[in-house]
Amino acid sequence: MRREFANASGLRSAVQRSYDTRLQIQSVFSLLQDAETGQRGYIITGDERFLQPYDRALTQLDAQMEALRILFEDDGAQAADQRRLAELVARKRLTMDHSVDLRESGQAAAAMAAVSSGQGRAAMDDIRHVVDQLTRREAENLSTLSAGAQMRTERTEIMVSLLFIALVVIAGVTGFLVWRYLATRGALLERLEAAAARHRATLDSAFDAIVTLNPSGSIETMNPAAERMFGWRTEEIGRRDVSLLIDLAPNGEGSFLERLGASQGALDAGLQRELAGRRRDGETFPADVALGAMDLPTGRHVVAVIRDITERRRVAEMKDAFVSTVSHELRTPLTSIAGSLGLLAGGAGGELPDKAARLIGIAHSNSQRLVRLINDILDVEKLESGKLILALSPLDLRDIAARSIDGVRGYAEQMGVTLSLSDGERAPVRGDADRLIQVVTNLLSNAAKFSPSGGEVTVTVNPEARIARLSVADYGPGISEEFRARIFGKFAQADSSDTRAKGGTGLGLAIAREIAERHGGRLWFESAEGEGATFHLDLPLDRPEEATGNGMGRLLICEDDPDAARVLAEMLSHEGYQADAVGTAREALSRAKTGSYSAALVDLQLPDADGVSLIRALKASDETRAMPVIVVSGDVARGRVRGRSLEVADWMEKPVDQARLRLAVQSLFSGKEKPLVLHVDDDRDILEVTRQALGAVEVVGAESLAEARAALAARRPDLVILDLGLPDGNGLDLLPELTDEDGGTIPVVIYSAQDMDREAAPAVRAVLTKSRMSLTQLARTVRRLTRRTRGPS
Repeated sequence: MRREFANASGLRSAVQRSYDTRLQIQSVFSLLQDAETGQRGYIITGDERFLQPYDRALTQLDAQMEALRILFEDDGAQAADQRRLAELVARKRLTMDHSVDLRESGQAAAAMAAVSSGQGRAAMDDIRHVVDQLTRREAENLSTLSAGAQMRTERTEIMVSLLFIALVVIAGVTGFLVWRYLATRGALLERLEAAAARHRATLDSAFDAIVTLNPSGSIETMNPAAERMFGWRTEEIGRRDVSLLIDLAPNGEGSFLERLGASQGALDAGLQRELAGRRRDGETFPADVALGAMDLPTGRHVVAVIRDITERRRVAEMKDAFVSTVSHELRTPLTSIAGSLGLLAGGAGGELPDKAARLIGIAHSNSQRLVRLINDILDVEKLESGKLILALSPLDLRDIAARSIDGVRGYAEQMGVTLSLSDGERAPVRGDADRLIQVVTNLLSNAAKFSPSGGEVTVTVNPEARIARLSVADYGPGISEEFRARIFGKFAQADSSDTRAKGGTGLGLAIAREIAERHGGRLWFESAEGEGATFHLDLPLDRPEEATGNGMGRLLICEDDPDAARVLAEMLSHEGYQADAVGTAREALSRAKTGSYSAALVDLQLPDADGVSLIRALKASDETRAMPVIVVSGDVARGRVRGRSLEVADWMEKPVDQARLRLAVQSLFSGKEKPLVLHVDDDRDILEVTRQALGAVEVVGAESLAEARAALAARRPDLVILDLGLPDGNGLDLLPELTDEDGGTIPVVIYSAQDMDREAAPAVRAVLTKSRMSLTQLARTVRRLTRRTRGPS
């Protein structure tokens, strides 16, 4: 709009200039006419008064012509006509001056003849023609300018109309958006109020006590269940320390997490403790306390969910009492009953009538079945509660097989089945003889049970490269496809008729597999329907002479379960590694700092801290930063989420597979020397902090292309970390020189502040931008690439 006003102002100036120009042209022509009239009057009359207008016109003419020249100096066509007009005016003046001079000299006739010759009229006609042409062109220019202005005015009107329409539309849209915002805001408020009401209802109806705490451990809110559990109202206990409700040290003796014996960050994945609750009257009770983080704009707060487990404790005590009763009060008389019935069936009481003998046989068989059921239930309870203790000692798995066959032979003969043990060499293992006999006996009895009368069950024992394998093969109906997925489940039966037809509880294989895994082994099977089944028991081969033969240093196991730690140590021992086990994070950190260990296996659930915190502490210390860590946990998925920024060599799920453990540990010692990494960067601080972060590899730094070339000439690296911006060139200039002794390409990691396409060069395996990638990510990338370069041992 402002430009349109400027255009209008310019148009007015142009119109005024055009009028002034045309007036100037006419002024020149009028002066010539005045001069001609004065000349003619003087020549005809001789009266000198006619010379006054003549002289005045000629005097003004020069100034008017100069003004006209200035007006047309920027217009080429008009300037040319102005010069033509100046020539004609000069010629006309010469003609008029000549005739006036003749008259003044007394030659009136000659002067009259000059005037009458028509030369003056012809000159005036030429001047008039040029003047008309100048005037016409000036008028055309003005007309063109006016037409352009008119078009601009029309465009402006259209633009103004469109702007007006746009303003109307914007006003309408704004009104709609305001209405929509108010409607949405109202709906959101309603939903927030509804959500808040649901949350209040959830908290109010919860049976567990829910208490919110600030970071120092002061109480902020309690739900009704907490008020009922502890006997306090929220307004009475607000801002008081949680030690009023839970048996903790007062808040003057450390932070809330310190008083719990937990590390910073423990709340990220939740924290659970069994503590003593305290009611208002001073009565204490056992309580499960689950703690979680609640991040608010005011900072991190704590949510505590507290459950009174008095009843659960009572039930557990009843269960222990029941197990004790079953162990003694039931098994003792059952042993007597089964023994007495066995004696009667064997003829110790004299010969029995056939009918009585059959009844005694049925009673004896079912009493033994009941003993087996009680024993299986007790074993399951021990396994689940962690109370099953394995007495590990050197054994020959072939001897275990022979003893098991002797124990089952009588049962097999009753079923009309023959048991045989194939010849072979010794298979040394470490295990609990009684429990391994229990496993093999279960496999043999199942094989005999499902074999046809007259059939054979074969047992083979073979020592292999790292394991000893015991196999039990039968030629019965095999295992159906639909039953294979649940065959090792508790109380699993292939068919509902099996219990009646074959007997058994469905617990034997579940117990057998658990015992096998507690020994660091595996129980599995092969089967084809109609062709029988073969069950394999694989145990780590025990070769003590190989246990210290690799010279790789010791491994540190941090595991709070003694049995699990013992099994891991045995598995590592069979792979040729020495290992020490500790049960707490504090002890693991202390042992690691002695420098005696080459790597650590860490469980995530520890009694005094979580495993992620232990790994962070190991990586934060200069003494232990270079120690590789393998996580061994029952919840690897959650551990990966919490420890995604940690430098962990491998994550292994419990129960641990021996082959997987072997590969993981071997990858840590895949070379006798540390991998060599050449880091090229002109920033000395970056070189130093990167060297600290890459503690598990040898790092050679270079601050320029020249230093890098010198380092390459001295020793070829396994990997190159390359910055692009260097003082003596671009880092990519080094790529053609990055080949090893065999002519292969040395892998390159671009670590620079500049972005780059990884496809730009085949040697570039990764591109990391300094502003976006942490040193932990760089270390993880370097470890992955150097491991690929060197390969497993």
